[in-house]
Amino acid sequence: MKVEILIENIINLFVVAIVIEAAVMSIFSISSMRDIGSKRPVEATRDGLIVLVAFFLCYSVDILSVFRNTGVKLPRLFDIIISALVLTRLTNFVWTFMSRFKRED
Repeated sequence: MKVEILIENIINLFVVAIVIEAAVMSIFSISSMRDIGSKRPVEATRDGLIVLVAFFLCYSVDILSVFRNTGVKLPRLFDIIISALVLTRLTNFVWTFMSRFKRED
């Protein structure tokens, strides 16, 4: 297995996670969305939207595959699912990091 290519693929996913987080949060930062009283449905909707976008991107763009050119042979669907889950987790990591950064201001 080529570890350096695996790390490069994960870095690609991290960059895309930053873009996805910015795009999704721009939708939820609209002033009409801020007036929603309960945070739980908004967070669930946000997470669902991120999973769908991550799966669609990993399915559509081959470069977002975690195991692409690493020598690990997986069925394409498993690679897409794993890549989408990693991308979703990285997006949640970016959201958590940005939330902590906002609280410090």
